[in-house]
Amino acid sequence: MSGGIRALAGPAGRQAFAAAIRGKPFFGALMGRDLRLWADNPGAPTRLYWLPDAALALSGRSAQLCGPVRDWEELALFLRFAGVEKLTADRPAPLPRQNELYLFTLAPGQALPLGPAPAGLTLDRNPPVGAIAALAFPGEENAARRDAFYSETCTAVAHGFARLWALTGADGGLVSMVGAYAMVDGEAYLATGETVPERRGCGIGGWLIASAANALAAEGWRVTLLCEENRRRFYTRLGFAPAGAYPRYRLDPPQPPAPEL
Repeated sequence: MSGGIRALAGPAGRQAFAAAIRGKPFFGALMGRDLRLWADNPGAPTRLYWLPDAALALSGRSAQLCGPVRDWEELALFLRFAGVEKLTADRPAPLPRQNELYLFTLAPGQALPLGPAPAGLTLDRNPPVGAIAALAFPGEENAARRDAFYSETCTAVAHGFARLWALTGADGGLVSMVGAYAMVDGEAYLATGETVPERRGCGIGGWLIASAANALAAEGWRVTLLCEENRRRFYTRLGFAPAGAYPRYRLDPPQPPAPEL
């Protein structure tokens, strides 16, 4: 392990990790959930680390970093050899920037405009996680991601750190879904909204997202979500308040050494 990057272990590590993410929208919820679920678990799907002033979480080919970094060269080398391709951070970094992720919020007690429920559909406040995973990651090419999502979501729901909503058709099949996948310290992070292709563009997904956000805000949660540039108008139209942006960086894989001549 690199000298400045330590695998999370013991009370001191957990306290340092928690301090780095405290009060940071998105990071506080997602990494706070991971801290509670996976700390001191070497077989966890999300690996947690702490640096002198920052917290780091690795899951598959993605990572989240919250806090200042003293040695970016060391960290970039560590991430590349860990197989990370995308890094979301809370501040600028000397890495190739891929895009911006825009933060939107709904304050506790506030509500988004919400029309009548879509005709012919039923709101399910406890849909099966397997059906949610199948809609989020369809096809055999997504089998590994679907299985990982299913396992992690089941664990988060069982421990009270996640909640799911869906709209179902007359046959009981899922038409649209969204989830609050990290609910920690008063923040509920919404993500993975999806609608079946044949029903997109009809306002179904927007209604479900607004309904879920309103329910959470009414309970006293601060609702947050991240989106890419092409979805900013959608969430603005729903009534969410823009609250800044986080950079996402690209990490190229390590290059093999050149052959000797």
